[in-house]
Amino acid sequence: MPFSPQIVAIGALLLLILLFVLWLLLGRRRRHRRKRHHEAIVPRRRRGRDHGARIAKKHGKERSGEWSRVQDEHLLREPACRACGYKGKKVQVHHIKPFHLHPELELDPSNLITLCQVRGKHHHMLLGHLNLWASYNAEIEHDVKHFYGKSARQIKANLEWKKKVLQRP
Repeated sequence: MPFSPQIVAIGALLLLILLFVLWLLLGRRRRHRRKRHHEAIVPRRRRGRDHGARIAKKHGKERSGEWSRVQDEHLLREPACRACGYKGKKVQVHHIKPFHLHPELELDPSNLITLCQVRGKHHHMLLGHLNLWASYNAEIEHDVKHFYGKSARQIKANLEWKKKVLQRP
């Protein structure tokens, strides 16, 4: 006894839905694996843009060929954000005295501090650069203690921080 056209259509539709769901599940898993594999190959320091190099280039300065090595050594010594203690992929090495103004201190370990750029905290941008990559915070070592554990929202609401932003270099 043959099936009615309505039953065949419903069966075909269910089969298409099942295939689509399988494609989504397997496709996500495959993309996720590829992403993890890519992250394992790409070093931490090359994930994001190098804003320091971009700003320095505007001032006629270039990064040293030794910067990658010094940055890796610093992250081994100080792997956590000094403003919150975060350890992970989103930590960055920040120059206390900016590289474009003090190129002689680019590789000096005492001129480096670890800050995070984690969503909701953004300590590198907010505390290290006072919310503008071309700027810098001369009092960063004081501020990482003062704002320790604070979120981006809490930092931006702070009157002392707002004053610094208005007077930033």
